[in-house]
Amino acid sequence: MRRAVAILFLVAACGPGNPTNHNGVDAGSNDTCSGSETRCFNNDFQTCTGGHFTVTQTCANACDATKGCVDCDPNANGGNACNGNTVVACNADGTFGSVVQTCADGEGCMAGMCSRVCTADGVDLIYVVDENNELLSFDPRKIPNGPTAAFHVIGTLGCPAGASWPDWAANAPGPATPFSMGIDRNAVAWVLYTSGEIFNVSTKTAACTGTGLGITPYTKGQNGMELFGMGFVTDQAGGNTEKLYIGGGDVTATPGGKLRVVDPLDPMTATGNGNLPNDGELSPELTGTGAAEFFGFFPGVSSAFVVQLDKNAGTEIGAKWSIPNGLGGTVRAWAFAQWGGYFYIFVTTDPTGTGTNLISTVRRINRATKQYEIVSGFDNIPYVIVGAGVSTCAPTVVN
Repeated sequence: MRRAVAILFLVAACGPGNPTNHNGVDAGSNDTCSGSETRCFNNDFQTCTGGHFTVTQTCANACDATKGCVDCDPNANGGNACNGNTVVACNADGTFGSVVQTCADGEGCMAGMCSRVCTADGVDLIYVVDENNELLSFDPRKIPNGPTAAFHVIGTLGCPAGASWPDWAANAPGPATPFSMGIDRNAVAWVLYTSGEIFNVSTKTAACTGTGLGITPYTKGQNGMELFGMGFVTDQAGGNTEKLYIGGGDVTATPGGKLRVVDPLDPMTATGNGNLPNDGELSPELTGTGAAEFFGFFPGVSSAFVVQLDKNAGTEIGAKWSIPNGLGGTVRAWAFAQWGGYFYIFVTTDPTGTGTNLISTVRRINRATKQYEIVSGFDNIPYVIVGAGVSTCAPTVVN
């Protein structure tokens, strides 16, 4: 019942961010000047004329306050720059220098380095799957407009999963259902079923057949990993490669569990020997970022928290975010994803323990302030969400 974020590219500009009138005097023309003074205003090189700044050149790449238009800024990005899709050194005079690196296919030069290009549609969204096989997108930017705006039903999954693990089927007879989910950098969903199988699913159509879709080469049950939480994490901050981290192992969500890592390219084998913390009431759901950060959400009736984890050892590192007094009811389903400086937690609880009064909510924790809340208007959503995922291309900070 669970889960699995990215990178925000910041663009620097020269000078203040005000609009410019290219017919002569810029929009900040009340700024006075004297003599032959020059400056950069956005990418405009301006000179002092008649006591006011006027546009002399509009630069294609970069602006230097004394030289005018240049190829690059030698003081930015560690002295490197982008010349097309090639990383080059930026000479002291602002001209392109020697080649540092030629970006590979699927990469682009941004801010003086080769980065995986995140161009897939919807790569900046959270995706969730519910116990009725519905795949939905969740856009945190639309929260002010309510659940019907923030959630969008993509379609119903029809993956040909086999039988559930016997211990699971004993308590939940019937066809296998989704259990957890991760989203890769191409916005493809990796859906774990209660059968232990992982399917690749389109986040555009919910189809699990087609080019690059369908059952993965992952062998179910390897290393004792029957059912588990999932999350993609980049290999290094701002890096171009990522791996799928899986945590837990048994079908009963016993506290703690194993931490294993799966390379999505080769050989789809669960490796590693890490162990997750066992101080929670249940095993965690997982999420990661394009900054190579890795987090676990540990649910519980009286104790629930998010903590940063070591990607290799599984041990707690860094900050910990607690939910005061826990989730307040028997936990039926839980899912988890980071987005834009928040941890989003999708939880279904059973306050009476009868199974007839399920309450599904969206909760979040502000990473910076540690403020926790049930999102207003999302205190009784119509979905029992068992899996959530976010790409490592999704934003980690929203300004």
